[in-house]
Formats: sequence, structure tokens, C-alpha cells
Amino acid sequence: MEFSHREKVGSGGPYEDVVGYSRVLCAGPLVFVAGTTAGSDGSPIPESCEDQTRQTIEIIITNLNKVRVALDEVVRVRMFVVDIKRNWEDVSRVMNSYFANVKPVMTMVGVAGLIDDKMCIEIEMDAVRK
Repeated sequence: MEFSHREKVGSGGPYEDVVGYSRVLCAGPLVFVAGTTAGSDGSPIPESCEDQTRQTIEIIITNLNKVRVALDEVVRVRMFVVDIKRNWEDVSRVMNSYFANVKPVMTMVGVAGLIDDKMCIEIEMDAVRK
């Protein structure tokens, strides 16, 4: 496996240049998506956690498409959820709508907060290109 070639994609999000990271980084067949939230693409942050989860997944899909990777290539998902006891079912419903047939490994972790108080979820993904 060749890992010396790296492909980096930025989404233009407000924190990428400030912190110094890429939204997506590919190293050979491995694909890593940085923590992504609703509004990462500059769009308004929806009020509900369900809508934020959906918007976040769509932002990730847009960026995976830039490196020719589909959701069925995702192997791991990490979710960081504010007020997890209240939001886990809404988050799960949305995640299932995208991944019911893919079934990657997933972890959902409750967190005290995110960088913007309006945000309720941050999602990371790893994929392996076919």
C-alpha cells in the first residue's frame, strides 16, 4: 500500500485556516474526515439536533465527493453529542437513514459543549477507498 501521496481538501470552513487542518485527508486508500459540524460550510446552523446532524452529513458527503469517495466506503464514524441523553435518538434516526445498509462501526460520545453554543453534534469519519 502506498501512503506517500496525500490529497487534502478544505471546505472553506471558518476554523480550518485558523487551526491549520484539512476537512478531508487521503493517504493512499485511507480517507479521514475531520470533525465536522452544521455550519462548517458557512451555512446557518439549524436549531434542532436532528437537522444539524442531517446538515453535517450532507457537508461531509459534499467533501467526500471531492475525493471520489462514497458513503458506502465509510468504515468508522465518531459522533460527539451535546446533551446526549436528550439528543441521541434524533441523531440515531438520521444516522440510520444514511448508514442502514453500510453499517460502519460507530461511537457516540456525550460532550459538555462544542465551539459554538448553538452546535449539538460534531462528526468524524474514516473511509477506505474501493
